[in-house]
Amino acid sequence: MEERKLINRDRVRKTFADYTDSYNSSDIKIKLKIDHTYRVAEIADRIAVSLNMSDEDRDVAWLLGMLHDVGRFEQLRRYNTFVDRDSIDHAALSADILFEEGRIRDYIDDSSEDELIEKAIRLHNVYILPENLTERERTFTDLLRDADKADILKVNCDIPLNEIYGCSMDEYKKSAISDHVLEDALAQRNVDRNYAKTPADKLVSTISFIYGVVYAESFRIIEEQGYLNEMMSFASENKDTVDKLKKIKTCVSDYMTKRM
Repeated sequence: MEERKLINRDRVRKTFADYTDSYNSSDIKIKLKIDHTYRVAEIADRIAVSLNMSDEDRDVAWLLGMLHDVGRFEQLRRYNTFVDRDSIDHAALSADILFEEGRIRDYIDDSSEDELIEKAIRLHNVYILPENLTERERTFTDLLRDADKADILKVNCDIPLNEIYGCSMDEYKKSAISDHVLEDALAQRNVDRNYAKTPADKLVSTISFIYGVVYAESFRIIEEQGYLNEMMSFASENKDTVDKLKKIKTCVSDYMTKRM
């Protein structure tokens, strides 16, 4: 008797493609999130392999990558923005679409991993994870967050930063890094985005994603990509910002070396 797999990747890909086809795929923002989804899924799978996960758990990790941002498309349709603070929490919306609306059954029939999948997706963008997660929940949530962060760094290099941060290029190049943001970055803490006011602050807050990365393979992937280094080498026209970015780069490089 043939063993039934919990997750059929071909079915998931087709279901995801059918779902995103209902949105305007010619919109560059929609395409951006479609491409991001496939990359995150592959990164998640690579991290899972590095952790010697079973084939079944590798499939779960890959599925998390495929489903983590399904709410982004509806967020853009409703609010015309991907900025959560100006619209809606995209991770919560993703989980709601999948589990409150029942769309998860479009992707997989088996419900045995529903609680884990919902929790990891709902928590993939929070500033600090809750302490009451089980070891398994923590493993998969950390894995998804790592994969997502690794690809967000790519997006920040592929898309003009002035477009990402909603300002003119002149404003972006002249912007300053505030003392509070610098303090967090040099203390090797994720920057609290509530303190990120300038375009340069927002750049540093994205660079600081590295301090939330968990797995050694994730650090290796980020090092291979080179996007983090590219962001820290941004040619600012503000001398103070250039000096602060050099300090941040030294701090980040030291942090990564110890964890790879």
